Amino acid sequence: MITPALVDEVLGVTRRVQRRVRKLPSRVVIYFVLALSLFGSDGYQGV
Repeated sequence: MITPALVDEVLGVTRRVQRRVRKLPSRVVIYFVLALSLFGSDGYQGV
């Protein structure tokens, strides 16, 4: 299972933690990319 804590840890290790607040936080983008890989035939709007 990919927990928010695991995603935060990976972002910290790879030094990809956001420096300011954005509309889509880094954690949300990670989950979106994972969903795209699981539902690749659905496209962006389908995910």
